[in-house]
Amino acid sequence: MEAIINDPAARLILAAILGYLIGSLSFARILTLLRTKSKHVEPINEPIPGSDLRFESNSISATVVSLNLGKKFGCLTAILDMVKVALPTLLISRLFTDQPFYLMTAAAGIAGHIYPLYHRFRGGRGESPMLGAMIIINWFGIFIANATSMVLAFLTGSTLVLRYGWYVVMIFWYWIYFKSIYHVSFMVVANFLFWFAMRQDLAKFWELKDEEGLEVSEETVSDFLLMGKGPGRFLDRYGLPALLKKAFKKNGTP
Repeated sequence: MEAIINDPAARLILAAILGYLIGSLSFARILTLLRTKSKHVEPINEPIPGSDLRFESNSISATVVSLNLGKKFGCLTAILDMVKVALPTLLISRLFTDQPFYLMTAAAGIAGHIYPLYHRFRGGRGESPMLGAMIIINWFGIFIANATSMVLAFLTGSTLVLRYGWYVVMIFWYWIYFKSIYHVSFMVVANFLFWFAMRQDLAKFWELKDEEGLEVSEETVSDFLLMGKGPGRFLDRYGLPALLKKAFKKNGTP
C-alpha cells in the first residue's frame, strides 16, 4: 500500500482500474432485471413521427430504461450512472491531492460505461457518466457551457446543438478556467469517447432526416430526444434561421 501511495505510476493505474471497473456496472441492466426479472434489455426501436420509418439503436442506457420501464426508472438509471463515476472520482481526488489522478478515474469510468467489462463491452453512450464526472470536477462550468450551447442553438436553430453542443464547449471552458493540459485532455478524451459511441446513431439520424419526402421539425427532434416538444418548438419559431426565413418571406424574397 505504501508503494502505491508513493509511486505516481501506481496511483495512476489504481485510479484507472477503479474508475473502469465501477464504470462498467450497467444500472440499465440491473434495474431492468430487478423490475422485469429478465436479463434482456429491449433495444431502442422507435417510430419516426410522420413516416413508416423507425429509429433503431443498440445503446443500453437510461434512455432505453425510460422507454421500456417509464421515466421514473429512466431517471433513476441516469442518477445511478452519474454516481458510479462521480463517487470514485471524488474519492481519488481526496486520496491523491498532489496530481489530478481523478481525471483518469473519470475518463476510465466513462469508458467503462460505454465498453463495460461485464457485458461484452456493450453499453451506453456516456452522457450520464460524463455529467457525473463534470459535477465533481467543475460543477458550475456545466451551467456556463449549457448557457453557451443555448446561444449556439438559437444561432443555428438546431436541437442537436442544444442537446449535445455543451460537451464540446466544456473543452474550451476547462482551458479558460483550469489552464491545465490535464483537464483539457480529459475533456477531449470524454468527447471522443462519447462521439465515437454515438457515431452510428448520428449516422442513422441524418439518414432519416435526409429521407426523401420526410420533413423533420426541430420540435419532432426535441420530442424524440425525450426533451419535450417545447425546446424544439421554440427553435422552429424563434431560432435565428426561422426568423431570417420569415423576414425574407415577408419581404418577398424567394
